[in-house]
Amino acid sequence: MQSAYMDVRVFHPNAPSYINQPIINLYKSREAAKRQAYGQRVREVEGGTFTPLVMSTSGGVGREFEKMIRKVAGRVANRTGENYNEIINHLRTRLRFALLRACLLAIRGDRQKICPVPVVVNFEEEDFLV
Repeated sequence: MQSAYMDVRVFHPNAPSYINQPIINLYKSREAAKRQAYGQRVREVEGGTFTPLVMSTSGGVGREFEKMIRKVAGRVANRTGENYNEIINHLRTRLRFALLRACLLAIRGDRQKICPVPVVVNFEEEDFLV
């Protein structure tokens, strides 16, 4: 069985540097850059296939990403007997919420406490040699 390698790239289509470019060209150029950076190495060294997964912060996905979602949904539908449309809808929703969580984490940071959990030592039970 051949291994599948994927790399995710997220970009913001409303950035000032992208204003005059069509959105489809942004997806294609990001996919081509990822394929150029990793495609040959994955094929020759790892012996697998490479798929660039490109998403925009607005929730859109590139052509390769959409093909991967459809392929996964098709395989899940065949194995489980569930409705293909429900599976693909579930996958798209989960991926978009994961993107949203990542964007929020990047904007506001982690909300967990930085200090570690205190360690309580019961000195009465410890045996000290003085």
